[in-house]
Amino acid sequence: YTVLIRAINGAGEGDAATITVQTSEAAPTAPPQNVSELSITSVSINVCFDPPTLIDQNGIITSFNLTYFGSPFQTDSATVNIPVEPTAYPLDGTVCRNLTDLQQNNDYSITVIANNSQGLGPISQSIVVTTNEAAPGVGPANVTLLTID
Repeated sequence: YTVLIRAINGAGEGDAATITVQTSEAAPTAPPQNVSELSITSVSINVCFDPPTLIDQNGIITSFNLTYFGSPFQTDSATVNIPVEPTAYPLDGTVCRNLTDLQQNNDYSITVIANNSQGLGPISQSIVVTTNEAAPGVGPANVTLLTID
């Protein structure tokens, strides 16, 4: 903020002094927005999202935590840290990350959290994405024909 200070009395106004102050950062106050999948294969999902609005970033976003849980037993899960270059401030473009080594034909619940020097922001709404089913690999082996009279 830039603050202009000037003394005023009955005789008039004095010279103005200008000072610049900067408030401290606070953790983000809104989650990443528009979490969606861009493309899906049998073993990967490309996830995209927008950072919190500039006013809700409350400082310089340093990273995002993208968390996914596979179903039905949530055994296939991880949190992926997506660092942000400090020169990217203000952060206002779509961010995408490809999740790989997933299970085919499986549901994944995906959320994102923004981080800055003061901590984590709120969690985004989750989306559920199903990976594609893969085509069968190797064909059958040792097939025999049995004739029936």
